[in-house]
Parts: sequence; C-alpha cells; structure tokens
Amino acid sequence: MPTLDEINRFRPAEFSRAFGAVYEHSAWIAERAFALRPATGFASRAAVHAALVATVQAAGADEQLALLDAHPELAGKEAEAGALTAASQREQSAAGLIGLTSEETQRLRALNARYRDRFGFPFIIAARNNTRAAIFGALEARLHNTRAMEINNALMQVGEIARLRVFDLIEA
Repeated sequence: MPTLDEINRFRPAEFSRAFGAVYEHSAWIAERAFALRPATGFASRAAVHAALVATVQAAGADEQLALLDAHPELAGKEAEAGALTAASQREQSAAGLIGLTSEETQRLRALNARYRDRFGFPFIIAARNNTRAAIFGALEARLHNTRAMEINNALMQVGEIARLRVFDLIEA
C-alpha cells in the first residue's frame, strides 16, 4: 500500500496502475486524473479522490453512462459466474449479497431488470455502506425517480465507491 509521498512521485503509468481499478473497468479515469495532480502533489487521500471525481464530472454524458454501465448488477450474472472484480466481490459480500436465498436472488434480479429497463444502466449503490435490507429498500424507492435523478444518484454512488476504494489503497 503506497503512501501519499510515494503516490506524489508516481509517473502517469504508475498512477494509472495504482488507481485504474478504482472505477469498475474504467481505467481512463485514473489516466486523466493524473493531470489534475497539483505541482506540490496531492495533499491527502481525499485530494486524490477529488481529482478522480473531477475527472468523472468533466467527462461527457456518453462516457459517464459507459462508466455506469461498466458496473456489475448486484448479485447478478457476474456474481453467479464468479466474474466480479475482487473489490466488487468484497463489497457485495460485506453487504450480505453473496449467499442470498433463492427467493432473495429472484427478487433482486427482478428489481435489477426493472431498474435497467427503466434507466438503461444497472442499479448502483455503495454496498459497503448498506445492509441487504437497505439495498432492497433503496432499489425499490429509486425505481420511482426520473432518469436524470438516477444518473445523478448513480454517479454519486460511484464516487462514494471510489472514495472507499481510494482510502483502502493509500496508506493513512
């Protein structure tokens, strides 16, 4: 786990390797965020996260939607196939989504399908910050939102997932 001082000495490729997986299958964010490093270096782990978030915010709508679409569905086909990233596996497990009952799996998959049909991208929530019950409740509640609201909600959740991952990756 690198320290902030080590990160501030990274070259672009090293920064991209270290933070490329923070956003699911979207290494382009870390590649671009490196350019936002202040001349004096990042002052904190939060500053690294802020550069990543600023990169997402500056991206075009198509790139933002591609980022959202790169996320796996909760307890979805990637989980079933064992194809989740290590980070997603830990996060979904921490929320109690690995090992759902058959009935819970069917319910979650039906809700996921409704959400994707309505909004065009998977339901995203920072699973580590939620319980299984809270995730089901949030998914049901967010189905009543507008698409614009859900794009904003999903981007905020992706940012929170990234914050947790960045703080895991950098020595305090």
